[in-house]
Amino acid sequence: MTTATRLAVLDPTVEPIPAHAIVAQRPTTLSGKTIGLLANGKRNSEEILEAVYEVLSDSYEFSGTVIRNKGNASRPCPAPIIEEMADQCDVVITASGD
Repeated sequence: MTTATRLAVLDPTVEPIPAHAIVAQRPTTLSGKTIGLLANGKRNSEEILEAVYEVLSDSYEFSGTVIRNKGNASRPCPAPIIEEMADQCDVVITASGD
């Protein structure tokens, strides 16, 4: 006698961002801004951010930089890092390596 196996099919799509959602305002320039660089913990994510920073710093003069690594790509960013970067940074750039 064979037993029937059930297979659950998941839908990986997400709903589009609703029109009433709040999107962060983008600065008109990065000059004079504090830039946050947040690596996701994957190999080479810090190197990617360093390269992006170097390219941007050729065109903009930043007032400061905050560099953090969330440490684990499969986990959400720890709240203290998010709070610190939200308080100190005008713009945050993230990267996923490999």
